[in-house]
Amino acid sequence: MAQKIVSQSYWKPILLKDEHPKGGGSTIAGYENILLVSDLDGTLLDSEQQISEENQRAITEFKKSGGIFTIATGRMEQAALPFAELLKIDVPIILYNGAVLYHPKSHSRIAEKSLDGYGELLEAFQTIMEETELGLLIYQNGGVYTTQKNETIRQHEEKDQVECQLITNPAVLKGPITKILLISSDRKTLAKCEEIVKLRGYPCGLVYSEHNYLEILPEGASKGSALLHLQDYLNHDFTTVCVGDNLNDLPMLEEAARGFIVGNCHSSLTDYKFNQTVHHEEHAIADIIYNHIFQ
Repeated sequence: MAQKIVSQSYWKPILLKDEHPKGGGSTIAGYENILLVSDLDGTLLDSEQQISEENQRAITEFKKSGGIFTIATGRMEQAALPFAELLKIDVPIILYNGAVLYHPKSHSRIAEKSLDGYGELLEAFQTIMEETELGLLIYQNGGVYTTQKNETIRQHEEKDQVECQLITNPAVLKGPITKILLISSDRKTLAKCEEIVKLRGYPCGLVYSEHNYLEILPEGASKGSALLHLQDYLNHDFTTVCVGDNLNDLPMLEEAARGFIVGNCHSSLTDYKFNQTVHHEEHAIADIIYNHIFQ
């Protein structure tokens, strides 16, 4: 009998005592009513997975002038928090492509969505792993797991500066998971995985966060839905400005009052009427803050 997967289509809220900040400092430039949300990889980060001094300086000035800055990424806590700490972000950040809203000050999840009943799906992916260099990553409770540490997994660990825990059988992961990430340089392999999910009728979200990253998310989870939840949490009438580079950013860009795409963005995003900024290697966030926010 086929195993049924259940996706929590609601947000699981977690109450915090933190006050909702209404601004980041003085209000000299009118930034106090602006919420700026940036993707990480391919947008805020350069090709060395670093935030340039130009972007850091612009974000600091933006916050000192009253603006609220945060990040929205497909990364997990361990891979995203170093950047949140570097930028002194004191409002929730969007993780796992919208499946989790996380507060870096309290180190707590504000809200989350999850998947259950994923056993047969993982078994099918494991079969593909035996024939290809498919990377399978399973995220649960702030950790990341894999059933085989091949070269694809090792490259991902190096890129995100995380360590995947090796498990012999996915059955040891009891309870809900946050998401599944499939990595392959062969698009046909990812297409096969995508077809498996669709043929089984699993209620979930499918999104390519990079050309070689296929993500299986809880139904209803996206950066866009998480952005709406963030706005409710902040409880302030912000003008929301969002910037991204790939298809997983699309829901967030569509929800924003002003959406920006970087010069290196996925070609499909240019079909939309988003504002355009420079290549991510040219300090795109600084360009938006200094040259575009008030246009």
